Amino acid sequence: MYVIRMWTSFVGFMASGKTTVADALQAATGRPVVHLDAAVAARAGATVAEIFARDGEPTFRALELAALSGLDAGRNLVVDTGGGIIETPAAVELLRERGVVIWLDAPWETHRARLKAAEAGGRPLVERLGWAGLEDLFRRRRRLYAAAADFRLTATASEPELLARTAMLRSLVWSRRRPELRR
Repeated sequence: MYVIRMWTSFVGFMASGKTTVADALQAATGRPVVHLDAAVAARAGATVAEIFARDGEPTFRALELAALSGLDAGRNLVVDTGGGIIETPAAVELLRERGVVIWLDAPWETHRARLKAAEAGGRPLVERLGWAGLEDLFRRRRRLYAAAADFRLTATASEPELLARTAMLRSLVWSRRRPELRR
């Protein structure tokens, strides 16, 4: 018997369900979850939208990397990342070396409908880019998500518990290939 110490990290475009699925995985396993945007906001003493408006995206990305780097590599964490974390190669490298990276993917139309339903509150890129610009960003980032992820899960269903269980099983299979994570 061995214990696996690793992160299960979720990447994907905004409104892909990362937070919801991360919370469902935490509920199913008892593993602590880290919502990276919330960790950045807490460290900066400002919301993500305020950081973007006041300091710009490059500053936010630096704060995001610092928050990620500050997480305990030896803890068995669920990490809910922001949609743009894959824009920072050092962050992707850190996620990959500390565990499994799961891409929650859905078609553009699904993301747009979810963002509209939520009125996209607190999402600075929605206001700044508009729908056409956001769709371009979505298309550009898809290749980055694919390159970063160990697994891709289609996140069109509204069953986060099912996605969480699938992520848990994929993580276990993946961890068997990584003996350095066993303790």
